Amino acid sequence: MLKFSRNIAWLGSIAAISAFSISLLPAGTATAQEAAAGEIEEIVVTARKRAESLLEIPESVSVITGADIDRQQIKGLEDVGFQVPNLNLSMRLDGFPNVSVRGLGAFGNTQGVGFYLDDVQLFSDASSRFGDLERIEVLKGPQGTLYGGSNIGGAVKFVSARPDTEEAFGRVKGVVGDQGIFDVEGSLNLPLGQGDWAMRVFGFWATNDGFLHNPNPTRLNGIAGDNDEDIGATEETGVRVSLAGPLGDNLSAYVSVRSNEYEGPNNTWIRELDESDLQHHNEVPASFNPRHERNTTSAMVELTWEMDGYDITTVSSWTTTESFRFTDLDQKEEYLLSLFRPEDMDVLTQEIRFTSTDEGPFQWLAGVYYSRYDEKMDSDLVWYDTVIYSGGEISGPLGCAAGTPQCSGVWAGETVTEAEELGDVALTPFEKRMRDKSHLAGFMNGTYDLGDWELSLGLRGDHWNNDTLRFTDGNMAEGTASETELLPRLSLTRWLGDGSMLYGTYSRGYEPGGFNIIEDLPDLTSFESEEAVSYEVGWKGRMMDGRVTASLAAFFIDYDRRQIETQVPSEVGIVELINNVGDSKQSGLEADIRAALSDRLSVALSAGWTEAEWDSGTRVFSGDDFKDIGGDTPPVTPDFSWSLAADYVQPLANGMNLTASAQVSHNGKYTGLRLSDPAGVTVVNPSFTLVNAQIGVSGERWELALNVENLLDEDYYTDVQTFPDFFFLDGDPDSIIVIGTLGQPQLVTASISYSF
Repeated sequence: MLKFSRNIAWLGSIAAISAFSISLLPAGTATAQEAAAGEIEEIVVTARKRAESLLEIPESVSVITGADIDRQQIKGLEDVGFQVPNLNLSMRLDGFPNVSVRGLGAFGNTQGVGFYLDDVQLFSDASSRFGDLERIEVLKGPQGTLYGGSNIGGAVKFVSARPDTEEAFGRVKGVVGDQGIFDVEGSLNLPLGQGDWAMRVFGFWATNDGFLHNPNPTRLNGIAGDNDEDIGATEETGVRVSLAGPLGDNLSAYVSVRSNEYEGPNNTWIRELDESDLQHHNEVPASFNPRHERNTTSAMVELTWEMDGYDITTVSSWTTTESFRFTDLDQKEEYLLSLFRPEDMDVLTQEIRFTSTDEGPFQWLAGVYYSRYDEKMDSDLVWYDTVIYSGGEISGPLGCAAGTPQCSGVWAGETVTEAEELGDVALTPFEKRMRDKSHLAGFMNGTYDLGDWELSLGLRGDHWNNDTLRFTDGNMAEGTASETELLPRLSLTRWLGDGSMLYGTYSRGYEPGGFNIIEDLPDLTSFESEEAVSYEVGWKGRMMDGRVTASLAAFFIDYDRRQIETQVPSEVGIVELINNVGDSKQSGLEADIRAALSDRLSVALSAGWTEAEWDSGTRVFSGDDFKDIGGDTPPVTPDFSWSLAADYVQPLANGMNLTASAQVSHNGKYTGLRLSDPAGVTVVNPSFTLVNAQIGVSGERWELALNVENLLDEDYYTDVQTFPDFFFLDGDPDSIIVIGTLGQPQLVTASISYSF
């Protein structure tokens, strides 16, 4: 109750500041269109698939500008998550996103929140690094009407900088620092021909030894491993080439091709034995260093026809990803259990959109959308029977011992010398599947300006289909699931005399259903789609001659048939399941204030509070019986989070500037994902506060900067979850362990950039 009171006090204080600021406004305060000197720059977003001011959209949208991305060195998903309250976002240790917004969406193998690069949804490599960005938009709440399924919690949009026909320019930036970091990136813009066309190129290469350590402890037979101690080392490269220009008098094109290659750790969890006292150590004593290799190639073509009173836009994309993951599941130095997980993914999307362009009171948008996601998984569990080498060559992919099945599946005994003992190695199928998922949708949205009022109404009909085939030898099974969802959206806006607005929005979103792959059952088991209905009211406005912008929002969400990932033992070892656990309710408040305190100093404060609980009667299997969890908090729903940022610029002699920035982010505590619950154990990830700081000196074309991440060296996990203790390594066969993704410790880097 005390914590609740403090949260309300925080948000109440923010609301009071906003209300007091409003009361001080003189008549005729400048609006976003009537910019006064020194005011906060207007931010234009495309949340409703047309360019609009951030302060004129009747929903909560957070934006990270390109300047902030560069200055704060935002390159990973967790960097984005720390910026936005009520957004819990990090990179899962298998390279995929863990994300929830306002408690919607769940960590693990469920999607929940959509990721986009230039209006193309990312299904296979949302955790790739996307540089040369104009901004990042975070849309909160269900986005079903304009974005469709897999956006039940919201959407994260990476908006890249487009080619400029005006002039040639470029930039290179290098970063070095702790953990053996070496990072170089560059961008180049070139007008082509007579200036009608332009090309933009972005590329990067980065290496990082990481902060996780494999101590290579001595195994039970007295022999120690010789793995690379830097078990978290990563290397990533990427390039993106884009072209833009006219194809006719009223036809223009934008084409983008990109390639990303990633090689890094895979599921290097920190293993905790006491869920009530997390230690946050950085040692992972794996028998083999688990690795993930992922290669992605993608292309998109956007064509725009400018017609009389409307535009026709088509967006076509194709993406292929090859992913190979190796996991040491037992999390111990002994040869016990590993997972070999190759996966191929191909995605095709097509959208045709009609958008009004006249100046009348009625603005409209309509279109059709199709996507197809084809995936093949051919994974095996590798069971060892005391496979121990007293000496011998280590060769093959991932640094595994020659002769084991994951090294080409051949017993290459002649490459192993002095083998003390080589027991049997058994392979059991884990995920042998082909999965084709598709969406076919039609959507529309209309906005009518009634003077002081604005009414917006949208509707989407979204038909999803999931065909799944399990192709294990001797145990074939297939299933088909499909459904058509109607996704309405309604908002009502009241424009106030001072240029601010009040709004109320109703929206609905869903996540498609699917099938679980269970090898020891003759048929596939299915799970249903989940849905969320959201109600939001809020206020947005500019104050003090445009030097302050602020927004307040309150929301209530009815969340039905929530999909939660679980992992349980079975006759074949481990089974991963997605279950419809039950229904929950979420409610909360959010506030955001940005202020230019002077021409040199600006600050931004954001806060969010969410309260969520399972509906009465929700039951989960615990031990050998069912447990009622009604009233409990669903997983991955931080209770209270806030962020504070300050930027200062001091002019120096000779046209140089001194810049200094600091960010403080607080993530509230939350219940961890319950992957296995044989004893009714729940793990709580404690709250934590991170401080980042930057200082630099810049001239007309160059900049030197120092960046300190996690300045106070806070210990924290970006996610925690329970996990089966399959080998009873803590001596209790009925207990579970806790696994966590350790957050970045203190990191100091220096950068130099040059523009030309």
